[in-house]
Amino acid sequence: MWHLFGPLALLFALGCGSPPAPESAGHSSDAAAAPTPEAAPDPEPDWSPQTASPHPAQESSADSAALADCARTDAALGRVAVTMAARLADGRRIADTAELGHELRRAGAPYVWPRAWSLVGPSVEPRQAAERAAAWLAKLPPQGERRCGVGRARGSAGDAVVVLMCDVVADLLPLPSRARTGQWLEVRARIGGASEAKVVLLGPRGPPKPIPTAMVAGEARARFTPSEPGAWLVQVLANVDAGPRPVAEAWVFADAAPPSAFQSESAPGERAGGADTPAGALLAMMNAARAAEGLRPLTRDAALEEVARQHAEAMRSRGLLAHDAGEGGVSARLQAAGLTPSSYGENIARAENVARAHRVIWASPSHRGNLLDPRYGAVGVAVVEDQSVVWVAQIFATFR
Repeated sequence: MWHLFGPLALLFALGCGSPPAPESAGHSSDAAAAPTPEAAPDPEPDWSPQTASPHPAQESSADSAALADCARTDAALGRVAVTMAARLADGRRIADTAELGHELRRAGAPYVWPRAWSLVGPSVEPRQAAERAAAWLAKLPPQGERRCGVGRARGSAGDAVVVLMCDVVADLLPLPSRARTGQWLEVRARIGGASEAKVVLLGPRGPPKPIPTAMVAGEARARFTPSEPGAWLVQVLANVDAGPRPVAEAWVFADAAPPSAFQSESAPGERAGGADTPAGALLAMMNAARAAEGLRPLTRDAALEEVARQHAEAMRSRGLLAHDAGEGGVSARLQAAGLTPSSYGENIARAENVARAHRVIWASPSHRGNLLDPRYGAVGVAVVEDQSVVWVAQIFATFR
C-alpha cells in the first residue's frame, strides 16, 4: 500500500503590529563598551555549534527532477529530510512544523516555515517519487528563494522519500548556539527586498523584547546579551512584499545545554474552554493567557472580526499565509473598513486546530508580543476551516 502525504507543515504563524514608541537605532553605550567575551562552552555533540545559512549541498541525479522548482539544495534541509524519512520508513509519523523547526535549529539552520512532502510504499521508484514531489512544489506559491532537501530511507514499513522545502528571505551570519550569561552576541541577517527589519528576543521568562536594530546595506544588525541562564529565542522580522514576517530564527543557550529531544509544551490558556465556536474557543485561550500575565481581557469587536474573517478566507482561498493575501496589509484593510485605531496588530496562523494555533502563536516572540501588548483592549478573531487545517487571523486594536 502506498501512503502519499501532502504538505505536512501545519503550524505557521505571522505577527505584525503598529510601531511602539520610537527607540534608538544605535547600540547602547554599554554594548559599545562591552569587553571581549569569554569563549563559549563546547556545544552538545548532536547540536550544531552555530546557526547560519545557507548550507550548500549537491543534489544527486535521482533527486534533480524533484528539485526542479528549487533555486538550490541545502545540506541542513537534506539532513532533516533524511531523519524524517527514517521515521516514516520505520512506521512512525513525520514531525509537525514545530518539531521540524527544532530539527532545523539542531542542524544549524535558521529557516522558518518548513514544508514537507513524503511518499511511503513497499518500493518507491525514484522517478515516480520525483514526479510527484515536483508536482507538489509547482503548486506552492513562491515567497522567497526556494531551498530544498531530499531524504530517502528503507525500514520495516518499506521505502520512504521526504522532500523538505523552505522559501528563504534572509540568510543569517554565524550566531553561536552556546554562550555565557552576560556575553555580548551580534545578530546579522542579510535580507533581500526588505524595507525594514527588527530583532526580537524571547528569554527563559518574561515577555518578548525588541532590541535596537539597524539596517546597513540590506543587512539587519543588532547586539544583545543573555541576561540569565537558559534558552533564548532570537527572531528576525522584516517587512517584505507580503508584509511583515519572521525571516530567520535561532536558539542561544546561555550556560545551559540544548534539549536532548523535542518537547512540545502547551501554552498558557490552551485548555480554556466553554465556547461554542472555534473563534470563541481561541479568544478564551487568548484571554486566559493574558490573565496569567496580569493583563486585562480583550473584548470582541464585530467590525474587527469582519476584517479578520475576510483575511482568513483570503488566505485559505490562495493557500498563502501572509499579512497581504491580495487585499492589502492590515493597515490598508482597517482603513478600507472605516476603522482608525490608534494602535493595532495582527497575528495569523495555519494549524491543525485552534489549540495548536494558540500554541504556535505563543511560541513566537513577535506573536506573543501582540497577544500580551497591554495597549490592546479590542480584538477580532476569525477561524476558517479548510479540510484538516484551520486558518486563523487575530486583529488587535486600541480605539480612543
